[in-house]
Amino acid sequence: MAAAAAAADSLWEDREVRFDISSQQMKMRPGEVLIDCLDPIEDTKGNNGEKGRLLVTNLRIIWHSIVLPRVNLSVGYNCFVNTTTRTANSKLRGQTEALYILTKCNNTRFEFIFTNVVPGSPRLFASVIAVHRAYETSKMYRELKLRCALIQNKQLRLLPKEQVYDKINGVWNLSSDQGNLGTFFVTNVRIVWHANMNDSFNVSIPYLQIRSVKIRDSKFGLALVIESSQATGGYVLGFKIDPAEKLEETAKEINSLHKVFSVNPIFGVDYEMEEKPKQLQDLTVEQVQDDVEIEAEEQTDAFVAYFADGNKQQDREPVFSEELGLAIEKLKDGFTLQGLWEVADVQGTNKRTFSLGFLPEPPRKMDSQKELAEELRLYQSTLLQDGLRELLEEKKFVDCSLKAGDKSLPCHRLILSACSPYFREYFLSEESEEKKKEVILDNVDPATLDMIVKYLYSASIDLNDANVQDIFALASRFQIPSVFTVCVSYLQKRLAVGNCLAILRLGILLDCPRLALSARDFVSDHFVKICKEEDFLQLAPHELISVISPDSLNVEKEEVVFEAVMRWVKKDKENRAKTLGDVFDCIRFRLMDEKYFKEHVEKEDTIKSNPDLSKKIKVIKDAFAGKLPEPTKSAGKSAKGEVNGDVGDEDLLPGYLNDIPRHGMFVKDLILLVNDTASVAYDPTENECYLVALSELIPRNHSSIVTKQKQIYVVGGLYVDEENKEQPFQSYFFQLDNITYEWAGLPPLPSARCLFGLGESENKIYVIAGKDLQTEESLDSVLCYDPTSVKWNEVKKLPLKVYGHATTSHNGAIYCLGGKTDDKKCTNRVFIYNPKRGDWRDLPPMKVARSMFGVAVHKGKIVVAGGVTEDGLSASVEALDLTTNKWEVFPEFPQERSSISLVDLSGSLYAIGGFAMVQLESKEFAPNEVNDIWK
Repeated sequence: MAAAAAAADSLWEDREVRFDISSQQMKMRPGEVLIDCLDPIEDTKGNNGEKGRLLVTNLRIIWHSIVLPRVNLSVGYNCFVNTTTRTANSKLRGQTEALYILTKCNNTRFEFIFTNVVPGSPRLFASVIAVHRAYETSKMYRELKLRCALIQNKQLRLLPKEQVYDKINGVWNLSSDQGNLGTFFVTNVRIVWHANMNDSFNVSIPYLQIRSVKIRDSKFGLALVIESSQATGGYVLGFKIDPAEKLEETAKEINSLHKVFSVNPIFGVDYEMEEKPKQLQDLTVEQVQDDVEIEAEEQTDAFVAYFADGNKQQDREPVFSEELGLAIEKLKDGFTLQGLWEVADVQGTNKRTFSLGFLPEPPRKMDSQKELAEELRLYQSTLLQDGLRELLEEKKFVDCSLKAGDKSLPCHRLILSACSPYFREYFLSEESEEKKKEVILDNVDPATLDMIVKYLYSASIDLNDANVQDIFALASRFQIPSVFTVCVSYLQKRLAVGNCLAILRLGILLDCPRLALSARDFVSDHFVKICKEEDFLQLAPHELISVISPDSLNVEKEEVVFEAVMRWVKKDKENRAKTLGDVFDCIRFRLMDEKYFKEHVEKEDTIKSNPDLSKKIKVIKDAFAGKLPEPTKSAGKSAKGEVNGDVGDEDLLPGYLNDIPRHGMFVKDLILLVNDTASVAYDPTENECYLVALSELIPRNHSSIVTKQKQIYVVGGLYVDEENKEQPFQSYFFQLDNITYEWAGLPPLPSARCLFGLGESENKIYVIAGKDLQTEESLDSVLCYDPTSVKWNEVKKLPLKVYGHATTSHNGAIYCLGGKTDDKKCTNRVFIYNPKRGDWRDLPPMKVARSMFGVAVHKGKIVVAGGVTEDGLSASVEALDLTTNKWEVFPEFPQERSSISLVDLSGSLYAIGGFAMVQLESKEFAPNEVNDIWK
């Protein structure tokens, strides 16, 4: 954290104006991006007649002389006061239009004038002004903000590229004596807190401005204390989170995200040129050392030429103006207020501009006009909403009420009619005036109705999982599209394995295609998990058909669909067997293995007992034999359960003969390679690599595993928290989302360790033994992660303290082989763990004691290769036959190597990477990492 704190205070690039900087300072800091390079550009103000290069980054502009690169300047966007164009006298171009920038840094004003030596090119003005505009509109990424419009409908308004990692309820802000209860949002860019009772009472703290995050004692007990950088005033903000375990977990999470952010910060200035510039290091000319020695104590006066008021370094003292009735800067000699207000013709142009002592505002572009129109619209909407809310609260101009149960809610007919076609039609109907004054609504919950009415007047509603369904149904009944849309958006964002089927039913029930399709797509993506849920067994026949019909179903085998349907039937066999015919037509039997079809489908009692299904079974058997029935003709629309190719009038086959592969069947066997930069899938057949995901969050020296359910996990790696003296080391845990291809953080290891083994059984992850990162002691403890409870638990210890060993999983058992013991000697012992019994037992030892080697199960044998022995690196390979429990020698690997990754794929064994002894130019041998692949 000390490094992160230093980084927060050392950021100067966008905050300062510097002259004649070193080549090191001209290089881009982490997160700084070169957006444009303009060449040649004249610094007309300070180096008139000198050709130079202007570099436009997301934090500053850099100009340097091409002939003498040490003559340069760096101007941060935060110092900009105004940017415009004006006529300037250039030695290279004569009188021409130039870019004028007025800046202020440390109470000193500087002005800069840049002229594009290439005539007729507007790129200079467009680049700098547009990027500065992008900088000005993205301050949320870089500045601590209080009481801003951060929250909408109790959800954080996300910035571009911002992702919410955690939402923590019940967080007390300790800024007052009694504290304020609110909610934390932890994202990849900042931390946001807002009060539950008042969304406008909030604070946004970007990671860029965080010096430290610590747990300290306070009068409220242990509290999370966040200290901001000196640039923002050195704020100290306190928050209380209960229980203490949650407080520690939150502090660890924020510190981890802060460290990741510090390595590659996001400054929020998102602007791209159509023509990509070269890298900054390629554009920066090396500064040649002069043969004249310059004394360090001498200070350059290069900045003198850039003073906005000649040689004035400080702002003029303020004086009281009787004409204006205001305090203003003392006018320079020869200037009067009247003269400053006069409109003057600009020489050489037909333009007219105001001489106010300020620079003329540049003509608004189309984007600026649109933004202005949007600002005015939002401003008017806000005023209107506030006015309506006041009218309701003060019960002014009330001309009707809505009665639900024993509660009557005052309203305005105009508002209800504008927001709801249902009420508009009602108030325009021929109903009596008495009924229109008090509209009685049957079977309506008063509390739900009250929330909807308040939303119509305030555009604010507190949606949560408990009330969203009632609000959604009521908004649908009374045709209130604004509330209806808010509920749909909320439910779409809340889609998860445990609720997607309920949301699908709700979408169908309320006739909302947008929600139903979103839920169905989610079900299709996660079908393998969802079909095992209890909710799946409760689906109605038409709901089940909508789920299993799409081509987009993410299943590798059609057998999964059949087995899911049969589980559904057996849940209520008496009733569902009657409707099985329609569901049966949605299963694509021709995609199944013929042997599986004969052994499981044909012999299924429910199918055998149904004469209609037995006939279809015979048709499917004929299809396997190559005999298809005569297709039917249909004019563009197929009957239920028939294959329609969406072509119009064409030959159609029954749905159960559909042989179009599902989405999940377009799969390849790939090897996933993960490092701290990216995750890449390697296709051994095509010898090609594909980018799967960026891996900036993944640390070096991690371990990874692919489970039987095709879930990919990364465990361990090294993060060091220098501020945390008690637990400076952390071992993190990530999972790759197979749908979005993003790494998601999971609960970290309870104890930081390295050189451990990874195994899996029954969808649980096991971390076995290893070495404690802090004490460097060998371990025998075994940790088990349960995805259902999302927790780590300790299970039966390994009989031996060991590290640098290898582990593999097969048929529900976990094998632990070799490694080094406390005496730092290699062992050849082999253990097997039975998760059901929870015990370890010995297996025959390896022929060669080794550590840091590769292991994989290949054709019923545990193969081990390479590693470190007592004699050094080894190339030996041996295998344990799991049927005979005997070791046998395999052909040696072509090179002595340690840390090999062995992978069994499609019947072949692959060896990837590792460390080998490589001869250097000096003829000496040294260990070197290799990244080749052997088969």
